[in-house]
Amino acid sequence: MDCLAFLEQLQEEKNIKLDVIVTSPPYNINKSYTKYNDKRDINDYLNWLQNIAVKSLKVLKDDGSFFLNIGNTLKDPLVPFYIANRFTEVGYKIQNTIHWIKSISFEGQDIGKTNRLKENTSIGHFKPIMSKRFLSDLHEYIFHFTKNGDLVLDKMAIGVTYQDKTNIGRWKSATRDKRDRGNNWFIPYETIQEKRPHPAIFPKKIPYMCIKLHGIKENMIVYDPFMGIGSTALACIDLGVKYCGTEIDSNYIKIANENIKNVIDDI
Repeated sequence: MDCLAFLEQLQEEKNIKLDVIVTSPPYNINKSYTKYNDKRDINDYLNWLQNIAVKSLKVLKDDGSFFLNIGNTLKDPLVPFYIANRFTEVGYKIQNTIHWIKSISFEGQDIGKTNRLKENTSIGHFKPIMSKRFLSDLHEYIFHFTKNGDLVLDKMAIGVTYQDKTNIGRWKSATRDKRDRGNNWFIPYETIQEKRPHPAIFPKKIPYMCIKLHGIKENMIVYDPFMGIGSTALACIDLGVKYCGTEIDSNYIKIANENIKNVIDDI
């Protein structure tokens, strides 16, 4: 089902509200989807996403979150911000801007003395570009939208330990060896040798961390408008929360259902 039709159905139900929406829509960069044209006129593309924003706002709980993962092309790096602006125009507030880091490099001289890494290191998924004008693009955005911009988050649910343990107790809030992760999330792609079944898979860890950051609540419902092969569903199964998703490609739905079944069978 198309996500717009599904959101309209939810609105008609009236007794169903969503806690979290987390998704990665097509980026309009001419990916080879089988049922979707990923090279639309830019205004048509922005209007389409704005329509999704309008309809989703009506079925999202007042204390809900919408996490939108979006990338850009090096020739048009402002597209993610055009999209974010369309969401704010219809009533959403940007509460957080998260940077999904796919690859990162460290030089030994820049690594702290208490860190186990001592040499020059590069980790993550690196896809070089041949252009002499642009740097390789190693990050994407995850915009966190809420209705009022004042949602209390469970930041420690995705917290990290301190590199320098002397920070513990230095501030009143630092009472244990865990701190706010911040808005830079290093999440590499899983390495696979065979051909990818979907041209734009996003790692399961992205919805997993978004949902945990929002906060796990009893009987919460997570929705992915572009479910693809089921990354969000798999994250929800790991977290023990209810999920629903829409997808217009029956082949992707088949793969998603197989992935879901394999995970459930192993539980």
